[in-house]
Amino acid sequence: MTRIGRRLALVLIICFAATSCQAPEPQKHAEIGMVLHYRGVDDTILGRQFDLMEAMDADWVRIDLDWSAIESERGRYDWAVTDKLVDQAEAHGINVLGVIAFTPDWARSSTESSPENRRHQRPDRLSDYAEFTRMVVQRYAPRGVHSWEVWNEPNTGKFWPPVQDADEYGELFRQAADAIRDVDPDATVLIGGLTTQPDAPDPGLSPTEFLELLYDNGTAQLSDGVAAHPYSYPALPLDPSQQRLGGFSDLPALHDVMNAHGDGGKKIWITEFGAPTGSSDRALSEEDQATTLFQARGQLDQWAWAGPLIYYELVDGGTDLADPEQNFGVLREDLAPKAAAIELLLAASRKDD
Repeated sequence: MTRIGRRLALVLIICFAATSCQAPEPQKHAEIGMVLHYRGVDDTILGRQFDLMEAMDADWVRIDLDWSAIESERGRYDWAVTDKLVDQAEAHGINVLGVIAFTPDWARSSTESSPENRRHQRPDRLSDYAEFTRMVVQRYAPRGVHSWEVWNEPNTGKFWPPVQDADEYGELFRQAADAIRDVDPDATVLIGGLTTQPDAPDPGLSPTEFLELLYDNGTAQLSDGVAAHPYSYPALPLDPSQQRLGGFSDLPALHDVMNAHGDGGKKIWITEFGAPTGSSDRALSEEDQATTLFQARGQLDQWAWAGPLIYYELVDGGTDLADPEQNFGVLREDLAPKAAAIELLLAASRKDD
């Protein structure tokens, strides 16, 4: 069955089960993608996940190249999961954005009690991270992967514990960028997704503050673009009352920083954006989740400096409706579609008419 045929079949199946099924008018949109976390599913389910992404007309899939999982013991590598993901992406005609992050136990000394905090810490020797980065690119550039995000949310204490440090991150980025370009000179290397965490005790530096520091220390100039995670929930993206410093409505200010340093021609990639459904106090209805995703997409079409929009995320991380982290998916854990997935499928099918 052709790509269009598969998409139309999925739309018909979903529409038959949906209470309302009116396709939006076709229009030109920025490239979109999905964050996909591999959670141990079998190959059949993984294939279905990629089928659905393809049917939604996803251009990108963002995956983790988790150093702490791939090289949990020094010198021993397990590429099985990432090989599966890259193979599926290639088979479905979807570009891969790889996030190279997270430190194995052997690569850092730490007094952190939390395993999650330990893996988020920078490695003791940045050369170890750079060498792993080099191996990742050597393995996957020949298979069509040429876009990389260096670390995740380094402007927060959560992902750069105990406290964010632009100089430390700058050193890490420069070594990683050199390693990537030594192997693949035309690769796209992005500053790791800058975000804010208003629920955390230490929300970190705002994206604009952190990016200014990266220009001051000579790092940002070496990037091919900046990745951002401009969450706005529970407010809609264009709601001026949103309280998140560094949220969606602050993206023009982030680009202003780039422009002030002569980098206005580079893109801001939105490598995470979404909103949770469920029953938590910050959850949205499924309909408002869909509105959030489509409103952001429509606005990005108006910003020439905006790169791809990658939604967080494809599939729910669990079934606990009270935990927002488990409910960002446009698909439930069993791959049943939420309203956002239905609208994405309909929009994709309409585009092909």
